Amino acid sequence: MQSVPQIRVFLASPGDVNEERAVALEVMDTLEYEPLFKRSGAGGVSIHAVAWDKDDNAPMRATLTPQTAILDGRPAPSQCDIVIVLFWGRMGTELPFPEYQKPDGSKFLSGTEWEYTDAVTSERAHGKPITLIYRRTEKPRIDLDDLDQVTQYHAVKRFFDQFRDPKTGALVGGVNEYATPEDLRLKLTANLRAVIDRLLEAEGFYSGAPRTSGQRPQGEAPPLWKGSPFPGLRAFTEADAPIFFGRGLETSELVKRVEASRFTAVVAASGSGKSSLVAAGLIPRLKANAIVSGDTGSKDWRFVRFTPGQAESPFAALFSALRDAFPEYKVDPFELPQRKKSFIDSITAVPAAFVEICDALLQEAKAPSWAEILFFVDQFEELFTLIPDERGSERAAFVALLEAIHASRRLRCIVTMRSDFMAQAIENPVLAHLINQGNYMLAAPTAGALIEMIKRPAERAGLTWDDGLPERIQAETGSDAGALAVMAYALDALYHSVGDDNRLTFAAYNALGDPEKGISGVEGAITKRADETFNALQLSDKDTVLKRVFRELVAVDERGTATRQRAALRTFDDEALLLIRTFADARLLVTDENTVEVAHEAIFRSWERLKTWIAEAQEDLILLRQVRAAAHDWQTKREREPGKDFDYLRWPAERLNLVNAMLERLKPELNEIEQDFIEPEQKRLLREIAVITTNHKRRRWIGERLATIGDPRSGIGLDERGIPQIDWLPVSQVGEIDIEGKTFGVQPFYVARYLITYPQFQAFIDAPDGFKDDRWWAEMPDRYKRQEMSTAVAQYDNYPRDSVSWYQSVAFSRWLDAKYREHRLFEQFGGGNWSVRLPTEWEWQWMAQGGSAALKYPWGNWDEHPRANTTEAGIGNRSTAVGMYSHGAAECGALDVAGNLFEWCLNDYKKHETVDYMNGEQKVLRGGSFSYDQYDAAASGRYRSDPYLGGYSYGVRLVVAAPIRAL
Repeated sequence: MQSVPQIRVFLASPGDVNEERAVALEVMDTLEYEPLFKRSGAGGVSIHAVAWDKDDNAPMRATLTPQTAILDGRPAPSQCDIVIVLFWGRMGTELPFPEYQKPDGSKFLSGTEWEYTDAVTSERAHGKPITLIYRRTEKPRIDLDDLDQVTQYHAVKRFFDQFRDPKTGALVGGVNEYATPEDLRLKLTANLRAVIDRLLEAEGFYSGAPRTSGQRPQGEAPPLWKGSPFPGLRAFTEADAPIFFGRGLETSELVKRVEASRFTAVVAASGSGKSSLVAAGLIPRLKANAIVSGDTGSKDWRFVRFTPGQAESPFAALFSALRDAFPEYKVDPFELPQRKKSFIDSITAVPAAFVEICDALLQEAKAPSWAEILFFVDQFEELFTLIPDERGSERAAFVALLEAIHASRRLRCIVTMRSDFMAQAIENPVLAHLINQGNYMLAAPTAGALIEMIKRPAERAGLTWDDGLPERIQAETGSDAGALAVMAYALDALYHSVGDDNRLTFAAYNALGDPEKGISGVEGAITKRADETFNALQLSDKDTVLKRVFRELVAVDERGTATRQRAALRTFDDEALLLIRTFADARLLVTDENTVEVAHEAIFRSWERLKTWIAEAQEDLILLRQVRAAAHDWQTKREREPGKDFDYLRWPAERLNLVNAMLERLKPELNEIEQDFIEPEQKRLLREIAVITTNHKRRRWIGERLATIGDPRSGIGLDERGIPQIDWLPVSQVGEIDIEGKTFGVQPFYVARYLITYPQFQAFIDAPDGFKDDRWWAEMPDRYKRQEMSTAVAQYDNYPRDSVSWYQSVAFSRWLDAKYREHRLFEQFGGGNWSVRLPTEWEWQWMAQGGSAALKYPWGNWDEHPRANTTEAGIGNRSTAVGMYSHGAAECGALDVAGNLFEWCLNDYKKHETVDYMNGEQKVLRGGSFSYDQYDAAASGRYRSDPYLGGYSYGVRLVVAAPIRAL
């Protein structure tokens, strides 16, 4: 390790300037890497801070006074090179008298005054140490009812009276006044830099002459930062605090906000460094005891960090984060699911219970009475992007939890949120009130701050740069939203281009962009890295794999705003995992053991390939996010209230049609819950009619709904040739049947599952060789040939064709028979002499009564269940879609055999055995209808009508059976 000159700096102050002490220590730490101290080949400097809050604190021995204990084993102020004295509203703790007294015999006001006196006395006598005194001019926070606080404040005023002319009030001593901790940072940095430089200059450390022993002590050169000092697209973490620069003012202001309010919202544009400010700025400052309460303060706090979307719910994420923050609280892994569920149930039902839980955690951790818990809710906008309106109750419960935190005594909360979600946030009155209590709007960094963000981390890593390069990078970064993130990525890319000389060069920076196209290094860094990484992938269809990965990593809201989201690694195939690993190596993606996410949303804006795809797929990505959110909400409600029907939350077919089109284009991986959620509405409705308790009105509605959205059932429409596609069911039992004293033999035949539907009959009407073709009307009375069709009452695609006469039914069956012969469709019945025709009434009754079972109704006896559309259904004088009464099926499977529409049979009513197309005799109707009661729906019930009448309750069912010629 290289030896460098050591400067000892004593830091003296009372206990009310802990934040300033932290700032002073940060300044000293930063100045160790100051290039000024390395000029002329000098190796730099080691700054040794002598301070009670450094890690090498002296033990507080019970037999010593505090001041003696602090100095025990340490150099006194007079033995150091520089002494920094800080004051604000307290003078400090008095020292025991007469053990400690001034040369004039009076008492020291405090230990800090003793340290100041020891320093200036030595400086006047020996020229060292150099004493720098700083006073904060901002009014201190004093409780006027607290006599000690008032006394301390006046003691400080009396102390500083010695530095002012009693007549004019003008300063006569070297007091450096500052308004805020950040103001102190600027002044102290400049002062210490100048003082240390003069010390080294005076002692010839820049001359290169050999040093002699006995002069300034040597120390080890400060350790260099390992790896890149620029985080790229990822946010700074607490571990990155040593390389976090340019946000000192914001950090100090944020400390004030957190101290003043138990809820603080840090709001800024994406890529402005919100998360970094809290993680690497605020939290380290708080751990340095920036907020003092009583004997001590924020250094004893516990910090709980999570994002609302990092688990299945914000409450689950909170549970996991609390467990991490309180390792003292052990949970048996086997009990973990139950504990988590109990935790979520209790705090969502009673938010105040969360405060009690946290109090118990602090007690179990044996935390001091002043200790608090700070909840850091990062990426708070996920409460809106990943928890949609359908899960509004969950969002409201989380806001209620924040309200309980705000009202507590030992809890605080800070959230980071993108400014473009502020409007959504303040729509909630409670959240609007909380944000008003502690809203911190983070502005884009100034030009000077950007220079610090470039230079200081580079110095920490031992890097140098071409003159003017930091200023060029700063100028080309600009102040647009997200520019800071892009600059950080460009700097990280620039770092990885350095050679053995550890120098950042213009040549390397220019290579990041494309100067010929006017693309700067900052602008081109992400695109260049992403394109190079993408182009190097050894995949057969990289574009498809890229989309397959990023469709899971981007969520697009209704305004078209792209935000990142996590995805489980297990959901990706091998090709996608290769892309993920490759992009993670390039720091474009961030992975852990189980999940992956983009390093920063700036990649959505800066990488042209991805930006273009997101724009093209925007509507699909929005819809995919909505599907996943709605499915999650649906499942959550089902889990919370098992047995309750939440199907009303599932999407209708019209919306699912859009989903199916989106799925075809994006081809995302859906989990089982999501797949179940988007089950076609048709399937759900058909499953519902299979439930015997589904009432008549619901069945009627389901039929109409299926007609609207498309009925997927076989046997109700047309095939690809435009021929009615009919499901034929075998009636294979052979037997005899008596009808009004006459016996008829029945041979095997096939019967249509459903009545002929409106579109099936319409195909006959519309076909060029259909309704107008004389062939189908042969052997009928001339006046009824091509008998004009009555308009159907129900013209739905899945409703039976009503208002059909016997003549028209026969013509239809003849046309269909010809089509079957033309297309050789009878082959499906295994050969034999078959024809398509109306059933005889003995065939119809044999089918309806279950053959020899001779059932009264197709299902057996009439009961209370909805099995048929007769007047008992009470749904009005109207038909329903075919097949809505699955529990009214005949033994062979035929539906609507009872009720709905009467069905024409082939034979005459009076002379049962007669089949005659010319005689004009009344023909048989069977099965009853919606306009008749259960009596007429019986399997044996007979009804008659003239063959030319097409009553609005008359329909057609066909059979495939042996031909019957007219008698």
